[in-house]
Amino acid sequence: MYKYKFIVGFAALVVLQTAFVLYMLQDRLVTTTLEDTDISLQRSVSLIEKSHRLDEFALKEQARAVANRSDLRQALAEEYEGEWRIERHYNVHRYLNRARARFRHEAEDNVDARNLDLDLSRRRPLEHDLFMALDDTGRLISARGSSDVQQRVDDDFSGRFPVVLTAMEEDATIIDMWNWSWHAGEDREFYVVAVAPIRHPDTDEPQGTVVVGNRITDSVAQRRQSLIADGLGADGTEQLSHREQVQTPDLSFFRGDRIYSSTLSSRELSDLASVLFDDRDILNKQEQDLQRILDIELGESNYRAMVRFFPGQLDAEHPAGVVLVTNSDDAIQPHSRARFNILLVSSAILLLGMGFLFFLYHMFVTPFARIEDGIQSIISGDKDHEFDCSKDHAVAENLALHLNLMSAYLQGKPMPDDDVQSLGGWDAFGMEEPGGAESKKPTSVGGVDLMSLGKKKKSDEGGEAGDEDSTPEATTEETT
Repeated sequence: MYKYKFIVGFAALVVLQTAFVLYMLQDRLVTTTLEDTDISLQRSVSLIEKSHRLDEFALKEQARAVANRSDLRQALAEEYEGEWRIERHYNVHRYLNRARARFRHEAEDNVDARNLDLDLSRRRPLEHDLFMALDDTGRLISARGSSDVQQRVDDDFSGRFPVVLTAMEEDATIIDMWNWSWHAGEDREFYVVAVAPIRHPDTDEPQGTVVVGNRITDSVAQRRQSLIADGLGADGTEQLSHREQVQTPDLSFFRGDRIYSSTLSSRELSDLASVLFDDRDILNKQEQDLQRILDIELGESNYRAMVRFFPGQLDAEHPAGVVLVTNSDDAIQPHSRARFNILLVSSAILLLGMGFLFFLYHMFVTPFARIEDGIQSIISGDKDHEFDCSKDHAVAENLALHLNLMSAYLQGKPMPDDDVQSLGGWDAFGMEEPGGAESKKPTSVGGVDLMSLGKKKKSDEGGEAGDEDSTPEATTEETT
């Protein structure tokens, strides 16, 4: 019965300790890890937003630099005769080429410099995707980047993008976001543009605008992601460690109900768009917040997402912003692995501990059980029972030896330290006395007075000694 009590008690202790460790792991560490993930997303999205704003300021400065070129201002203010639109186009186009070549030259000179170390007017990217000049009515004069610019001359931009007229009315450089393509049949891409007024060289009144813009592509998302990761691993190499990759979220830029740039795979991107715009309806004006945190599922993995709208975009017709997502399964993977290892080790400890308890019971309890059975045999009448003095347990062996001695003493048997010849031993019973007379009945042997063992006989002070003529028979009879 004690065996099962020990085993059940041990198993209960192991289970309680395992449950406590798993509770602390799930309730404390996993919760803390998810909170740290939210903090990491918050910091990352703030970094992305600041970088985006810095790029907008740089774009505004570069648009101003082009709009303030004296040759461009003069070319736009000249009076042309005949086919004046075509002549104005070629004239303005030539000066736009010069301005673009200047940007290209700046980019080549500062290829090894950090963007943070450069002035806003020289900050990369300097190879702009949109580079055009419009007149005071918002019609196209010249553009760089189009393969059929002559056919597009005189196209009206003010109808689709009223900001070109607003920039002249307010005489200010304005940042705007466009969905635009060179050809009507092409898919419209997402552009961030700066519209700067071109002032008349004499009156300083706005006479047109310069539009400089960059397309938001997957490479932009990759550059922003490398900015979060700082471009370097923990060991100073380009390769990021696994934990650094986990802590570096994927990001996507959206405008309206479409994602234009992302570091996610095509399948994950499709799932993300479906979740954001269909399931969660992040563009709902009534529920629109500057920032939202969502738990979403992409494929078979769970993600933590943070949606941040760009400044001034909440009230826009097609709001734009950025979405950062991090794999929460990967974030808590160390805890899941620790949970599995804890369960594995606890199961091993439970099984090995139970086996060890069985072994201890067999080694230490079984010998005492045999002693108990021997005592029951003696009580039942088996006076000649001898306890087993096996060497498997030192304490049980010592106890068995002493029980054998006690049994012999109680039965009047000689002790190991008695003089066998003086007592006659068991073989002397029924034999003749040393005097020749045969005993009528067996001589009974009493126990040995253990208190008198080792004591010396006392002698009288007058030289009287004990009776030296005492015979063994007398000693035996006296003892009896």
